[in-house]
Amino acid sequence: MIQLLKSRLTPFKHTAFRNFFIVQSVSLIGSWSHDLARAYIVIEMMGQAGALGSLMLAVAIPSLFLMMHGGVLVDRIDARRLMIFTKSLLAIASLILAFVTEYADIKMWHLLLFCFIEGAVMSFDSPAYQTLTVRLVPMEDFQQAIAINSTNFHTARMIGPLVAGVLMAWHGPSLVFLFDGLSFLGLIFILKGLNLRDVKRDIKKHNTSWAALWDGICYLFNDLNMRYLVLQLLTTILIIFPVLIVVFRTYMKLKFNLNADEFGYVFAFPAAGAMMGSLMFAAIKPKKPVNALKIAIPFVVLFMWIIPHFNSLNPSVFAMTFLGFFTYLCFASLTVSLHLFVKEEYRGRMGALIGISFISLGPLVSFPIGVFADKYGYEFSIYLSAVIFGIASSILALLHKKKHLISA
Repeated sequence: MIQLLKSRLTPFKHTAFRNFFIVQSVSLIGSWSHDLARAYIVIEMMGQAGALGSLMLAVAIPSLFLMMHGGVLVDRIDARRLMIFTKSLLAIASLILAFVTEYADIKMWHLLLFCFIEGAVMSFDSPAYQTLTVRLVPMEDFQQAIAINSTNFHTARMIGPLVAGVLMAWHGPSLVFLFDGLSFLGLIFILKGLNLRDVKRDIKKHNTSWAALWDGICYLFNDLNMRYLVLQLLTTILIIFPVLIVVFRTYMKLKFNLNADEFGYVFAFPAAGAMMGSLMFAAIKPKKPVNALKIAIPFVVLFMWIIPHFNSLNPSVFAMTFLGFFTYLCFASLTVSLHLFVKEEYRGRMGALIGISFISLGPLVSFPIGVFADKYGYEFSIYLSAVIFGIASSILALLHKKKHLISA
């Protein structure tokens, strides 16, 4: 048992990974607490999923145009130096938002402006982060490093809403934004002294960044396995992400009349489910991570269908924990597989594609889906999303299997 545990924790043997993991934990808690405090302000102010979706739209627009260019840049320069710059900008933005929230009458346009800035900065931060992560450990520890960092991400996703709830109940959202800004300091300090492993990259010469971008897109979609993984990832994010981030937050807040403390408490549970999924994924270390989709997708559909049937809070929260668990398995199996299969010279652009999916495309469709839910009902929107996701995922799996049989 001890040997098994050691084999699953091998990335911690490397000093760079350990140091980065610790400070990144604090920073992620700050980021998730920021996210929930911002959502609470908007729902209190507007009471509509469409309004919350507009924040996601403000993040999505700049990253939609800049993210892939961020991936091209990461494939050419030092990801560590780029992250120092992006984290510094995010820290400054959070501290300014804390000041505005505390001393001014916070308006919707303030939040939209800061979301726009966040989207622009994350266009470069996200591909840099994904590239840096796998350069903290040797190749044989890639999968475990990604899985353990994912555990870190979802632990913070669970703790962040709890922190936000406590800080908002104590003083208000401005304290949450202050905490987020300060949480970047340790990460910036560690990044300055971080040594990344050298990797062999066959860097192609391109006349323009657009040519490099097109080369990366062609690579990702010409390979059968990579194409399936990318399309399934896009399907999951475009359908499931808006429901979890916009529709469920508004639905639960209004249905059960949650206050700030309860709001943080409720949305810590799906994050706890995701954390348990990440722990299980890291412990099992599947040889073919993509196979987890065979279990995860049907259960995501099932729990999305079940949750609206509950008329009391506790069963709803319990079911959302399982939804978080199986949603995590979907995302983990896809992102880990992409990192394992990609050629090193395309890692930045592949990371940018993952980033643009989460930071741009998911938020981009959150606005129309939020407006749709406001008009036609939150429960109907959840049911419809579950059905579409199940059908679309089945079609992609069948087409992938058929094309593999033909190519064989």
